[in-house]
Amino acid sequence: MLHYYDYGEDQLAYFDEGTNSPNNKTTLLLIHGFGEDHCIWKRQIEFLSQYYRVIAPNLPGVHCKPLSIHHTEAPSIRKYVEVMHELMHHLHIEKYYVLGHSMGGYIGLAFADYYVNHVIGLGLIHSTTFEDSPAKKESRLKVAEFIQEHGTLKFLETSTQNLFANAFKKAHPDQIQDVIDSVSDINSEAMVQFVMAMRNRRSYQHMLTENRIPIWMIVGEEDIAVPIEDSLQQTQLLAPNNVIILKHVGHMGMLEATEQVNNALLGFIQAAENK
Repeated sequence: MLHYYDYGEDQLAYFDEGTNSPNNKTTLLLIHGFGEDHCIWKRQIEFLSQYYRVIAPNLPGVHCKPLSIHHTEAPSIRKYVEVMHELMHHLHIEKYYVLGHSMGGYIGLAFADYYVNHVIGLGLIHSTTFEDSPAKKESRLKVAEFIQEHGTLKFLETSTQNLFANAFKKAHPDQIQDVIDSVSDINSEAMVQFVMAMRNRRSYQHMLTENRIPIWMIVGEEDIAVPIEDSLQQTQLLAPNNVIILKHVGHMGMLEATEQVNNALLGFIQAAENK
C-alpha cells in the first residue's frame, strides 16, 4: 500500500507491504538508486512481502521537492540517511535490514556505519564500498553540468540504456522506456544533489572486514556503472555465500534477472535470521 511521509520540505511516497506476512516482525528497507524511484523494486516488493514486511520509499526529490541545502553546505549521502532513519522511526521500526541499489547502496553503507543499533544487515545490489576515483569525480561534474543544461529527461534518455546488458537492451526496449518514463519528472535540482552527494561520499570498504553485520553483494558481470573488476576486489572479502554474480546482466538485476535477485535476497535474509 502506498503511504506518504512528511520529511520537512514535502511528502515522499513509500510502499509498506507484507504487514500480514508470516515473518512481519522482520522488516526490509529497500532504497532505490540514482535516476530511479521506488517502483524499480516492484518485483522484489511483490516477492519479498510474502515473507517479510517491506518498506520502499522514494528519496527526497523524487516526485517531490528536493532537500533544502544551504549554499554553504555540500550535498551529502548522510542527508538521505537522516530522512530514511526518520521515516523508520516514524513507523516505530527499530531494527531492519537495508537493501540498496547503486546509490541506494551508498546510502545503506552510511546508514549501517552510523546507526549501528538499527541496521542488522546490508545488501549492496550493483553498488560499491569504494569512493569515487578522481576520474569518476570529474565525470560526476560533467553529469551535473549536463543535467543543469539539458534537464532530467534528456539525461535519462542518454544514460539509462547503458545500465542494461546488451542482450536485455535488445529484447526489452519497452521495459527500459518504462524506467525512463517513471522518473522523467524528477526535478533537475534534486538530480544534481544526488550526483554531488555521490561524488562527495567516502569509502566504506572497512565495513567488509568488520563482521559486525552480514553484508551481501549482488554483482552484474556486464555492469559498466560498477565495473566487475572493482566488485571482485570487494567480494573476495566476503563469505562466498554472501555473494551472487549474475552472468549476462548489467547494472539492473532487479529487472534483468528478477528471479535470481529475488531468490538471492530471500536466501540472504533467511540465512541471517536462522543464525
